[in-house]
Amino acid sequence: MTDRLTDSRRLEGVPTGRVVGVDGCAGGWFAVWDDPATDGLAHAQYDDLDTVFAAHAEADRLLVDIPIGLTNAGPRVCDQQARQRLGLRGVSVFPAPCRAVVEYCQQTEDASYQRAGEIQQAHLGSGLSRQAWNITNKIAAMDAYVRNNSLAVDVYESHPECCFAALNDGYPLGFSKSTQTGRAARFAVLDGELEGWKDCYVSACEEYYFNQVARDDIIDAMVLTAAGRHSLATIPENPPEEAGLPLQIVIPESKPAWVECLSVAER
Repeated sequence: MTDRLTDSRRLEGVPTGRVVGVDGCAGGWFAVWDDPATDGLAHAQYDDLDTVFAAHAEADRLLVDIPIGLTNAGPRVCDQQARQRLGLRGVSVFPAPCRAVVEYCQQTEDASYQRAGEIQQAHLGSGLSRQAWNITNKIAAMDAYVRNNSLAVDVYESHPECCFAALNDGYPLGFSKSTQTGRAARFAVLDGELEGWKDCYVSACEEYYFNQVARDDIIDAMVLTAAGRHSLATIPENPPEEAGLPLQIVIPESKPAWVECLSVAER
């Protein structure tokens, strides 16, 4: 396993090469990246991670909306702090399954939600949400890939809603992106960060069936691309490691607009 997942120095500075945002989708994996040929954005849907990493082996950074570092030692601090940062929108951060659940899915062809929940309860003392279970197969695929392959690209776990908040002066977006208003609010943030986002979104909506690549997947991949263009900060600030993998979520490094008001808020 390469140190491209663990060397914190790689987070510093603005990347000079291609940045790729990747989101899991019903059809596999959906990616958005800068396209030098058109000075815009390109997108593609991939069936598996082998094709994702083969297509973007020469990229500088790849930000993915999927848990990477896993543990059996309790809830991940990065998930807890990400939910705190997002306030009411914290519900969008699903507590990751423990490593034992992921290993169960990797080793069992007919893995069941009930048994996974029992394993989660035994190791973490809490249940496994249905939302987390629904993406556990993708978590298992990413975990196996990064642990068993030497990576040519820097790969970071990120979270779209945390990125939107960081790019919005630290303010979480209150409307769900499943609504027209919520999508419009996120487009307004992207408008100041990602040239060509509109053409990318419209093109992707026209090219893929929504039951394979949903509108949410397109928006999430775009904001991860925008985030990856910045210097990156980690949640938590000093992430622990398990099995050589950092338990962290990366976001654009920024100072929230409201920080200077904290002293008054303490009164």
